[in-house]
Amino acid sequence: MTTEDPSKTCPYICPTTIKPAGETISYLEAGMSRGPENPHASPYVPGLIQPPEKKIYPPGAPPRYLPQPTDSTSGDILGMGPIGPWAPGHIDWTPHAGTTGVRPVVDKYSITRYSTGEWRKNNEYVLTPRATDKARNWETTTKKDLANAFSGMDNKLADVNNKLEKRVKDLSHWKREVEKAVLAITDEINVLDQDRGRLKGACRILMLPEAISRECLELRTNRYEPDLVRDDAEQELIKEVAIVGEIRRVFMDTLAKVEEQMSMNKAAKASIEFDWSDKMVSLKLDTQNLKLSPDSNLLLWHPGVARWPENATTLEYWEHFCCESIRNCEEVRQKSKNLRGDLMTAIVKGSQDMKIQAERTNAALAETVSATEELCEKLEETLKINLQQLAHIENLIDELKDSLRKVDERNKLVMTRLHARNYDRPNVENCRDEAQYALMAEAKFVRETCESLSGKLREAEIIRSDLMKYRGELEKQIACKRKSLNIDLDRCARVRAHMPTPEEFAAG
Repeated sequence: MTTEDPSKTCPYICPTTIKPAGETISYLEAGMSRGPENPHASPYVPGLIQPPEKKIYPPGAPPRYLPQPTDSTSGDILGMGPIGPWAPGHIDWTPHAGTTGVRPVVDKYSITRYSTGEWRKNNEYVLTPRATDKARNWETTTKKDLANAFSGMDNKLADVNNKLEKRVKDLSHWKREVEKAVLAITDEINVLDQDRGRLKGACRILMLPEAISRECLELRTNRYEPDLVRDDAEQELIKEVAIVGEIRRVFMDTLAKVEEQMSMNKAAKASIEFDWSDKMVSLKLDTQNLKLSPDSNLLLWHPGVARWPENATTLEYWEHFCCESIRNCEEVRQKSKNLRGDLMTAIVKGSQDMKIQAERTNAALAETVSATEELCEKLEETLKINLQQLAHIENLIDELKDSLRKVDERNKLVMTRLHARNYDRPNVENCRDEAQYALMAEAKFVRETCESLSGKLREAEIIRSDLMKYRGELEKQIACKRKSLNIDLDRCARVRAHMPTPEEFAAG
């Protein structure tokens, strides 16, 4: 058995904890008496009872019904007297009265079970407002929690209102940007539609110069054979038709691009309008939410709304989508603007090329007309000379015929003389005298002169025939040239006077 340390024991609570060395503990056997209950009690002596003494409580002590500083619940300090709870041999109270199972059974003499200190403690326990304090603490805590809750809710509401206000500002900003984009793409569609109308008008107007060029080519095929040449005017007219075809091809290609761009513009407008509509709905909802307060009338229960929607997007994606939507619309608008520039360039440059080619054709026609007029004047002058020469030849032929008649008279005179001298002179008188030789020489000369004049007359007839033939050729050439002049100067010029100007092309 080990010895316990005295410093770790309480003599008032466990006075017999430390046992002397060598001492043995004996226990009573069953049925043995323990002896008197209070061996230290003294017998009663008359006069032992003292008059009552007024209890004095220290200053600042609590009320008498509450525990006092002098109270003690330890049984070791209780005195032993001739009368008391030990007098009948039974105790109703022990220092361990609070321990379950150690209280004595209440007997017929007394129901006292607690000490005064315990009574005071019980009073203190009863008077202690535990439920009231708990209620008061709960009330204070609840009020504090309510204040904190409503303060937190007010802070959250203010934060939400600030966030909603910022969101409304952001939505208003992006709505304005989207509206600008919508107005810009709408104006672009209208302007592109006007330019498309100009291009279609230019395509329709382009039929006129092509018809004019083909009409001029068709008219020039009506020239007479000598003037059916592939001159510069013919080359320029053919080139003019080719240029019209190339310009039409460029116009049709540009028109196809415009139609495709118009579809892209309308798609971009529809997309940006959907975005604008979504932003208008969101702005209206957020503005309405911003105007709501806890005192608003239109507040309802909506269970299950405090969750993220499945199709919800992040703020970064929303900002990216807003920027990309406007950027895509702006890219389409810029592309359409560039196409309009190409369209107007095609119209202006095409009309300028048509004008330049028309000027080249007109210059070539003017050159051809000028050369033809000069040739016609020269032909007329040559015809005039030819006619004069023909008149001279005809006069000469008349003179030759008159001379031949005179020569015939002379020839008949000589022949008459010779006939008379040869056949009317008798015998020897029919001699070859000088007169006979002279008549023979005269007859020979007259015959030779007649033959010479006859030859001259034949030559004159041939020359007159050639002159008349040449006259016919000249008149034919003059008629041909006049026909060509009528075609080039009159009919082609009258047709080409309706050639459209670049301003008409640009106006559509």
